[in-house]
Amino acid sequence: MPLPLLRKDMKIKTTHYGECTVTKGYYPSNGNMWLTLTDSDGQQVTVITTNIIPMDKNEFCGNINNMGITLWNDLLASGLFEQTKENFPSGYAQYPVCKMLVEL
Repeated sequence: MPLPLLRKDMKIKTTHYGECTVTKGYYPSNGNMWLTLTDSDGQQVTVITTNIIPMDKNEFCGNINNMGITLWNDLLASGLFEQTKENFPSGYAQYPVCKMLVEL
């Protein structure tokens, strides 16, 4: 199924950081997608993704363990991506596999 929208960046509203921008790039080691969240002052709030295993083009492991549940829920509510039912273990943590819904 093709992605519904084409965007260069995406602005989302967060509970504690106001309006933020999501930026997309690729990890040089394996080409996996990375996503960062930056506030309106240009300061990085968090890295949304984590580079654990090779992923499909429009999928990533969510870095939920390093950002807190409130921010994670803000990101899910934005409609940028959805959390699948899969999780990937790494160390003592589980990372949800997520699928992009919006093309950045």
